[in-house]
Amino acid sequence: MSKLPRILAFLTIALVYHSSPVLSQEVDRGLFQPSSIISVEIAKKELKKIYLDGGHPKTLHCGCVFDKIQQVYSGNCDQGLRSTGKQERKLLGWMHAVPPSAFANSLKCWNEPICRQADGTAYQGAGCCAVMSHKFKTREADMHNLFPAIAPEKGQSISSKETRFGGMEEYRFCSAENTPPLLPRPGVRGDVARAYFYMAFQYKFKIPENLEDQLRQWHLADPPDKWEEERNSVIEIVQGNRNPFIDRPELAERVRDF
Repeated sequence: MSKLPRILAFLTIALVYHSSPVLSQEVDRGLFQPSSIISVEIAKKELKKIYLDGGHPKTLHCGCVFDKIQQVYSGNCDQGLRSTGKQERKLLGWMHAVPPSAFANSLKCWNEPICRQADGTAYQGAGCCAVMSHKFKTREADMHNLFPAIAPEKGQSISSKETRFGGMEEYRFCSAENTPPLLPRPGVRGDVARAYFYMAFQYKFKIPENLEDQLRQWHLADPPDKWEEERNSVIEIVQGNRNPFIDRPELAERVRDF
């Protein structure tokens, strides 16, 4: 199905769910099964196989092709993106579309210095949570929120205070601009929105209201495509659960407040 008919059909579904009091009901939490993976390294290894075996070895943001030894050639990106004109060989990384600053913000280990280094220095954040929190490990390793990306070089990582989306550094390599944009390109915004909806609903954290409104718009404008649906099915084989917002996009209309 071409992009335009999918979008029109999707908008029709959304309008029906908005207008029907019968269909406006709570989302069945039974649709959201737990993930069986708690190792982010295992998750990344499995995802590499999924992308290569699925014939879709491309990064999320720029669509840059990567190979089996995790090299990315920044000059070989999807058409329609501006090119710097340079063929740069970069390393592949795996980024969280929903950054840890969002999915771990409710955890004590993220907010309080409850861990100690060998010299007695107290610390908090991702390093502490990776040691102390089973909840963090599960969220960090959830494959529905992990996507391939060009790994940022030292000093090029974007602060979570500057953007609410992971992997945005990649746009440096497929854009004529030296400074990455603050928002993902339109063709992947729906993917990011559904990752956000899944993570927020699965792990029960809040999405800021202004961001939620934006994500709902992206979800409608960029419905799931064939690869997103295939990816969802193969991830289920590995970690035992699906992202229901990909299977049934109308479910997002049933959630009054993420």
